[in-house]
Amino acid sequence: MTRLTGKAPNRRRWWWLLLVAALGTACTTVFTTQLTTPVAEALTKGQALLGKKTVLAIVAHPDDLEWYIGGTLRRLSDNGANVQVVVSSDGEKGPNKIDAPDLAAARRAEQAAAGAINGYTHIYSLALPDRGVAADPRFLPEVERIYNEVKPDAVFVFDPSSPALPYLHVDHQGSAREFLKFWNTLGANKPPVYLFQTRRPDVAVDISGVIDTKVRALAQHVSQNGGSGSGMKGFFAGSGKQVGVGYAELFRELDSKE
Repeated sequence: MTRLTGKAPNRRRWWWLLLVAALGTACTTVFTTQLTTPVAEALTKGQALLGKKTVLAIVAHPDDLEWYIGGTLRRLSDNGANVQVVVSSDGEKGPNKIDAPDLAAARRAEQAAAGAINGYTHIYSLALPDRGVAADPRFLPEVERIYNEVKPDAVFVFDPSSPALPYLHVDHQGSAREFLKFWNTLGANKPPVYLFQTRRPDVAVDISGVIDTKVRALAQHVSQNGGSGSGMKGFFAGSGKQVGVGYAELFRELDSKE
C-alpha cells in the first residue's frame, strides 16, 4: 500500500507537467508570429508586391507607416509606384517625449518630414480623434472617397484578426475592420489587401537595402522616439531572420477570393 500511495502523486505530477508543456506549446503556436507559407514563396510574393503601380496605405497615427511598412513603401517608391497614404488622426493623445504646446501640429509636421524622406506621393491627414478613429462616422466615408480617387492596385491596413502581439490599439485594428467592410463590397476585381502587424504572414519584403532610409524616416517622429530610430533595427532584423535576409517586413495577403 505504501508503494501505491507513493506512486500516485508522481503520476499526477507528470500529468501536470505534460499539461503545462502542451499549453505552452499551444500558446507559442497561437500567439507568436509564424510564416504560413514556405520562405521562398513568401519572398516571391514580396517581389510581386513591389511591382504594384499605385498603392494606398491606411493607418491610424503619425509614425505607424514608418514603423510597420516604411521599408516596403520606400522600395515601392524607388520602383516608381504612386504611394498614397491616409493618416487618420494626429495622435494628439500621445505619448509625448517633447514639450510641445500643440502635439497634434507637431506630429503632423513629423509625418510630413518622414513622408518626404520615404517618397510618399500624397499624405491625406483626416485629423479624426485619437483613440476614436474607427468609431468616428466620418472615417469610412473619407476612406471610401480617397480610395475611389486613388484607384489603388494594392491596399495596406493593420491585421484586425491576427495582430502581432503584444501591442494592440483600438485605432489600429478598428480602422482595418472598418476598411475591410468596404473592401468586401467591391466584388471580384477588388485589389489585394496586405495586412501588416500580423502574426500569420505569408508575404515577405526584403528591406535590407533601404533600412537606413526607413530608420531616418522613423527618426523624424521626435515626439515618439526622441529622434532616434536606430534602436528599432533589431525588430526588423528579427523579421529578416525568419526569411533569411538582413531586414524584412511581413504581411498577410487577402485577395479577391476572400
